[in-house]
Amino acid sequence: MTNRPLYWFPLAIIAVLASLTAWLQYAVNTSSPGFLSNGQHIADYIIERFVVSRTNLEGQVIYTLHADHAEHYLDDDTTKLTKPHLVANDDQQGSADIRSERALVTAQGKQVNFIGNVVLVRDAHDQQGPLKLTTEYLEAIPDQRVMRTNRPVLVQGKSVTMTAGGLELNNQTQILQLTHRVKARYEPI
Repeated sequence: MTNRPLYWFPLAIIAVLASLTAWLQYAVNTSSPGFLSNGQHIADYIIERFVVSRTNLEGQVIYTLHADHAEHYLDDDTTKLTKPHLVANDDQQGSADIRSERALVTAQGKQVNFIGNVVLVRDAHDQQGPLKLTTEYLEAIPDQRVMRTNRPVLVQGKSVTMTAGGLELNNQTQILQLTHRVKARYEPI
């Protein structure tokens, strides 16, 4: 009588476990984030009426984002917002208040694209007073405090009204750069 079946049994179990491990490794490495949803762009969570704030190391609020509705998508880590309202605070340069019909927030909140009836009000703490900007699209980079658009824009201030084909506004340096087809009307203060 031989004991060969006793030796083959543990080897068969090890072979089955090795095969399952290899299959599991293959399944994990080849699946994409959209794999579970059959490649469709489906929201993984939805939030109604929310407020998100970001603070600096001292605990002071840098910016606050409100929205009526948000849908987050796992496959590209984007978020679609309805009726967004972003308020960026700065004690020296004033605040920037942005509202629109909808917005798209890119991965990790690095950029917010405001779309549809965008209104930005920059409340400056100087004699120039507040500045109101109206356009259909505005790209905001909150960490850099930069806002820009390549669409027609109307800028209204205390003593000036300007139109342009696009602009870039840096809230840190307080520089407003207008691009192509610029028209301005100044009134005496």
